[in-house]
Amino acid sequence: MILNIPELVDRQNEIIKEQADIIDSLFLLLLQHVPASELDNLDNVKHVALLKEDISCQ
Repeated sequence: MILNIPELVDRQNEIIKEQADIIDSLFLLLLQHVPASELDNLDNVKHVALLKEDISCQ
């Protein structure tokens, strides 16, 4: 099946949203097993938290 450009973009957007939901779920599971003080030491976690904060402020 060949998709046209709008369908392809829509399908990719749907995949990205589902992946984001999965990542959020996995992060919540991680929070149950790792102390917050340890998470603060992970630069990637801090960076993502700042990006999410920027998005929610707009």
